[in-house]
Amino acid sequence: MLDWDDYRLLLHIARFGRVPEAAGKLNVTTSTVFRRLAAVEAKLNIAVFQRDSGRYIPTEEGAAIVHAAEKMEQETANATRHLFGGSQTLSGSVKVTTSEVLSSFFVARHVMALGQDHPNLKVQVVSSDRMLDLSRHEADVAIRQKRLCSDALFGRKLATIRWATYTADRPDTDLDQQTNAYIGHAGDPRLAEHFGSTTFDPNAISGPQFYASSLVLRAAMCAQGGHVAALPLILGEVWPGLRRVSEPLATPVGDLWIVCHNDMRRNRRVRAVFDAIIEGARADKALFEGA
Repeated sequence: MLDWDDYRLLLHIARFGRVPEAAGKLNVTTSTVFRRLAAVEAKLNIAVFQRDSGRYIPTEEGAAIVHAAEKMEQETANATRHLFGGSQTLSGSVKVTTSEVLSSFFVARHVMALGQDHPNLKVQVVSSDRMLDLSRHEADVAIRQKRLCSDALFGRKLATIRWATYTADRPDTDLDQQTNAYIGHAGDPRLAEHFGSTTFDPNAISGPQFYASSLVLRAAMCAQGGHVAALPLILGEVWPGLRRVSEPLATPVGDLWIVCHNDMRRNRRVRAVFDAIIEGARADKALFEGA
């Protein structure tokens, strides 16, 4: 028979499709995942996954086991939310998930005040562009750049996220602002239209010479001089060595939301985080939307 750790192992291998990512989520080494998977398959006397160029795809029998693991995980998350969703104590932990930029340039400034007001509260901030699943209780609170997408979630819009164009704050910076003077975007091509430049194309004969795959990297490269970059105001206005050379872009790239599961909205720890972040967004309104 399999125990819960075995089910979690198979669930994360199926979810990520690769052993290194599953190992990272489980906080174990890749060799441990390989060893435990081999032991599970030997115990069941079936192949749970078929291997295809490094990817792990559940077999027909494996898919049934993974489905059972998903149901067990969901029931565990439901039970946890029901147990703690109505908690009125301000001691314990709250897990907040948000993006790299928001965690460093917004959340970090305002969440620290919680430690002074509520000394028994432990706040874990997870900085990742991968959105953790609130329904699976991977986090208690999410701060996201998108609208709610589920009736199971409760949220508040905090601000509109506006962008502008920046360059290095140096007297020798002389830009004609042609396409090749921009730092291009090397990530999701659907977002390239917002960045004042084109997505990375190794075969292009024109366009930007330099590209960056993250906003923080783009700001760091821009501060070196010689090029401009489109950045969210919350990043560009506070990054050392940058100056804004345009008005905020007319079309906002997104909205800022704070979200939790409906079962957790009355939890005092979650409400404390909500209150701190809502006040922080009010204080930073000009940084998000421009004066």
